[in-house]
Amino acid sequence: MHMDKIISRVSRDLKDNGVSVIPNVFSESQCKEYVQILDDLIENAPSNSKNRINEDVQSINNYFRHHPKLLDLVYIPILDKLFKHLIGNDHVLISANTFNRSKKVGIKQNTDYEHSKNAGHNWHIDSDYIGGIRIESGFSYQIIIMLEDFTEENGATHYVPDSHKIRTRPDRDAEYDYKIITGKAGSIGIIDSGLWHRSGGVTPISRWGVFNCYGPWFVKPYFRFPDMLGENTGKNLSPQLRRLLHYRSTPPLNEEERLNTVINEIED
Repeated sequence: MHMDKIISRVSRDLKDNGVSVIPNVFSESQCKEYVQILDDLIENAPSNSKNRINEDVQSINNYFRHHPKLLDLVYIPILDKLFKHLIGNDHVLISANTFNRSKKVGIKQNTDYEHSKNAGHNWHIDSDYIGGIRIESGFSYQIIIMLEDFTEENGATHYVPDSHKIRTRPDRDAEYDYKIITGKAGSIGIIDSGLWHRSGGVTPISRWGVFNCYGPWFVKPYFRFPDMLGENTGKNLSPQLRRLLHYRSTPPLNEEERLNTVINEIED
C-alpha cells in the first residue's frame, strides 16, 4: 500500500479508535538482529543496573545509547511522516524503552531498586492530567515496535476500546472489557497516549517490544538526550534524529545565544 494511503488509514484509526497497526515495517532479519542486540545487553547488564531486569520483566531505558544500531528504532520514515501530519513538523521523542515480559528464572539484577520491579501491568495512560483532566486526544502517541510476534499467548498489550475519548483516570485495578494489540514481528502498533492500556502479563515466551512516545517539540523529554549522547555524537546524526532527540529544540541559555527555541535544519 502506498505510504500516503497508510498514513490516511492510520490517522483515521487513531481518531476513531485510538489504536492502529502497520504491518511489515521491519523485515524478519532486522527484527532478529535487534532482538539479539537486546538479549546481549540484558545478558551483560551490570548487577547494579537501574533498568528493570528481573525474572518477570527485562527492560532497557534509552536503549539507543547502548548500541548505535538501535537508533534505527527511533527514526522510522513512515512514522516520521505520520507524526508530522498528526503532531507537527517539529515533533520529538519523549521517551524510549524496550520491554520483554518473558519469565527468566535466575535473573536478579538489583531487585531492591524500586524501579526494577514489574511495570505497566495495571491500567494506565502515557499522557498526563492538568487539573485532574487528561490532556486532549491527539497530543502525543505511543508506538509499539513488535520485534517478535505479539499474541494473546505471550502478553501482548491490552487496551480499553474508545478510552482515548475519556478524560478521567482509569481505575488501575479494574476489570474492564479489553482488546489486545497483536501483530507479526516487524509490525508497529500506534496508540493515542490517552488510551487506557496495560501489559498482557508475564509468559515463558519471549516478546521483545520497543515502546517510544512522540509529541510536540515543547514537551520536556524524560531524559536529557543531547547531554546523554554528547555533541560529538549529535553532530554526526541525521537532521531527523537531531530533531527527535532534542538537539534542535533545547532552549537557549539566554537571548544572546538565540531567540528561537527550535533550530531549523533541512531534512531530506
